[in-house]
Amino acid sequence: MKNKKRSSNEMSKLEKDSEAKRQKQSVESDLICPITHELPFDPVHAEDGSLYERQAIEEYFATTTKSEGKVRSPVKGVMIGTSIFAAPHIKNTIESLISNDMITGDVANKWKERAKEKKYAEDLLKDAENGDKIAMFNLGTRYYTGEKGFKKDRKEAYKWFKKANAAGCVEGTVMEGKCLLEGHGVEKDEVTGMLYLGMAEGQGYDLAAYFIGEYFSREGQGLNKKMLARKMLEKVVNGNYTHKTLNAAGKELAN
Repeated sequence: MKNKKRSSNEMSKLEKDSEAKRQKQSVESDLICPITHELPFDPVHAEDGSLYERQAIEEYFATTTKSEGKVRSPVKGVMIGTSIFAAPHIKNTIESLISNDMITGDVANKWKERAKEKKYAEDLLKDAENGDKIAMFNLGTRYYTGEKGFKKDRKEAYKWFKKANAAGCVEGTVMEGKCLLEGHGVEKDEVTGMLYLGMAEGQGYDLAAYFIGEYFSREGQGLNKKMLARKMLEKVVNGNYTHKTLNAAGKELAN
């Protein structure tokens, strides 16, 4: 009798665990963005009633063929307008479910990582605005590459590189020079760009030398400039600089 009762209790527990697991999976499924297949960190609703990551649905709208201002819903296949509606309550729900281990695994870990990136971005911006020249440079780098929760924005990147340079950060000098040389986020000014890169190279920064060498090694630069390019790139490869910021991949390109 006791064995039957124990068996019944065990079955009941298994059924409850199974039901809880199904409910957990259902909740998680309802919150997943159908484009990224991840939990949205900046959730929005579109006119089809579905939940999306803001950047994902905005990119979808921007790259999808429109008909009379409408696009086909990526979920339901019907034609919808491109209005989106912020859903901060959904973000709060997701945060609460993750905090209480109602959502776990890879999707939860990715969401937590984005939360860390968001905090990093906020702290970095605050430090940069308070005059930290290294933070200015790092902020410019994040905008330049579009990493760690930042959307690529070369104009914003140039703004912060310029501020870093003005504050005395030589890494900022390098990147302001690079932006001016290439016209990244600012009107191209090869003379000033090369001046800044030359100043930084003279202070021992290998990245400045790499940018100079890479620029002069291009087609149409003439023999003398190509010789200068070779000289610069050889110095980079040989490690003849006190400030070495190039990684192995960069040195391989310089070789």
